[in-house]
Amino acid sequence: MHYNCRLSRLKHLFFGLFLLCLAYAVPASLHAQGTGVSINPATIEETLDPGAVNSYSLKVENLNSNEQTFYLFTRNISGVREGGSPIFAQSNLEVTGYELADWITLPYDQITIPGEGIVHIEFTMEVPENASPGSHFGGVFLSVEPPEIEKSGAAVGYQVANIISIRVSGEAVEQASIRQFSTSKFLYGSQNVDFLVRIENTGNVLVRPTGPLEVFNMLGNKVGSITFNPDQSAVFPNDSRDFLNVNWTGDSLGFGRYEAIVSPVYGDLGAKKTMSTTVSFWILPMSVIGPAALALGVLLLITFIIVKLYIRRSLAHLSQGRRLVRRRRNGNSSALLLVVIVSLTVTALFLIVLLALFA
Repeated sequence: MHYNCRLSRLKHLFFGLFLLCLAYAVPASLHAQGTGVSINPATIEETLDPGAVNSYSLKVENLNSNEQTFYLFTRNISGVREGGSPIFAQSNLEVTGYELADWITLPYDQITIPGEGIVHIEFTMEVPENASPGSHFGGVFLSVEPPEIEKSGAAVGYQVANIISIRVSGEAVEQASIRQFSTSKFLYGSQNVDFLVRIENTGNVLVRPTGPLEVFNMLGNKVGSITFNPDQSAVFPNDSRDFLNVNWTGDSLGFGRYEAIVSPVYGDLGAKKTMSTTVSFWILPMSVIGPAALALGVLLLITFIIVKLYIRRSLAHLSQGRRLVRRRRNGNSSALLLVVIVSLTVTALFLIVLLALFA
């Protein structure tokens, strides 16, 4: 018998998402209508062969000072909602494609625990010989109210569960892809960028994609690197999951066009698979560019005025008449050309300085 009872892995076992049911507590606990109960381990995850029979033990503690009766039952998990919370089948007769509840044999359907008492519940799991390869999901629930599974299901608010993920050995299909990799906006004012990564699992087993997310500036230099999905949160089979809290913060102001590359890997050791995609975005630090652009505008205005004064003074020394008019026309054209050349030169120098400072 092998199962993982280390609560320190609660944030990255079985999607990270099932912690909603466990209320993100250590140990998993329930507080409803003056009652409280904890169940350990919060998750069980392992690989079993078809026909295997395993025994498990759950430690259940009544956190209330009064004696309390709890009801035991099992339920299948049919999928996952957007945001990561599990979807429990309304009935164990509902076909989910990942049935597990019928494999579990509980010793009784209710138990009375004295105030602040602890009991150990032993149960068995028998994997059918014809069980399909891949992942199967379910849970052992404790409820303070009798469950009415066949009608409407017990209220989740009055339940606490041990979540079980069993991978049946055989020809499992591990196949995932990146459906979306984007930034929250196209233009940023600093190197503080939020990414969205959507992973689709088209296989029949859980996948836990994780890997580097690297950022390159417009010169092709790598300026940052973070680990995507460091907790190895999982994606449910035949489903997709959005990873929202992916943030990169650089150590400089930044300037210009940037490109990010995410390359997560997934799969069993020795058979790792890689997927990769890119996204581009711009960083323009307006707190610096704004004052600099204002200074550039003032500089161009001063340059224009100086050139105009120079041309006017030069024309003042010329003779009157048609020859003077012709020269004034030529002088005006020369002045405009000179202003354009000077403006372009100053702007180019300004952009080069910005690139050297922030890129």
